Amino acid sequence: MSQHLQKSERIQIQTLLEVGKSIDDIALYLGRHRSTIYREMNRAGADIEKYQADIYHNHSRKNMSRNVDKGPSSEIIFLIDQKILCEQWSPEQISNWLKINNYEPVSHTWIYQHIEKDKSEGGELFNNLRRGSYSKGHKPYKGNIPDRISIEERPSIVNERMRLGDYEIDLIVGPKNKGAILSLIDRVSRCCILEKLNGKSSTEVSEQIIKLLQSSPGPIFTITTDNGTEFTDHKHISNKLNINYYFAHPYASYERGSIENLNGLVRQYIPKGTDFNDIDPTQVKTIQHKLNRRPRKVLGFLSPIEYTKSMDLSQLDL
Repeated sequence: MSQHLQKSERIQIQTLLEVGKSIDDIALYLGRHRSTIYREMNRAGADIEKYQADIYHNHSRKNMSRNVDKGPSSEIIFLIDQKILCEQWSPEQISNWLKINNYEPVSHTWIYQHIEKDKSEGGELFNNLRRGSYSKGHKPYKGNIPDRISIEERPSIVNERMRLGDYEIDLIVGPKNKGAILSLIDRVSRCCILEKLNGKSSTEVSEQIIKLLQSSPGPIFTITTDNGTEFTDHKHISNKLNINYYFAHPYASYERGSIENLNGLVRQYIPKGTDFNDIDPTQVKTIQHKLNRRPRKVLGFLSPIEYTKSMDLSQLDL
């Protein structure tokens, strides 16, 4: 975990201070050593009662130091990761953007190496790489899902991963296309919902999505899926949940990096080739609970449950 605080953490610090939490409480809540929080206060000369996340994050960025021999600074690496995870920028785009905006220069070659290293360590950067950079563009949709709304119309706030309630959804299918597990994941907290299905019809899939999300305690704003026919009843889902529903481009799995990664984690427990008839629904829920309590690198090694609690607090209308 980087020694430097992320902007999201500074927002949480400000929120926690405003509701009267002590520095020790904040450190425990963020999973940080208390000395990190104390240094944040001392370095910025912050008045605890007037701490402003944006001001002190900008202050920190202006004081970034460059060390060529050791590669980019931690702050720049954090910025690169955010451009990949939140904006899906290519290494070339990030490299040139850093140069144009007078940040510490980083070559696109180094960024590619950084992505490969992150992949080898189980990270998610690779899943957000814009593979379209290597092709002639997105393949046109040629399916028959009526009134389909493309991901191109999805609002930017979803791409920025700044709120709870934007879901990616998919099916994990058993051997010979028999049996399925419905998988849902919140794009920000990575909190997941897993449900074994009796069938893969669009009717069952839509009813299960509605049932699961209606019982979810958090907000629901959008859903993004691939173009499988099991999602043909998207308008029924949209109307019942009062949300917007979007479809990714064909063969563009990187546009749904969170759900692709979740499905890979589920496969640790249910390897490919497993007969889904041998899987009990209770087993699927056990996997769900394990994954929601597993520390995640992309969340600063908080679990999805812990991160959800911190986001809930930061979104309070104080």
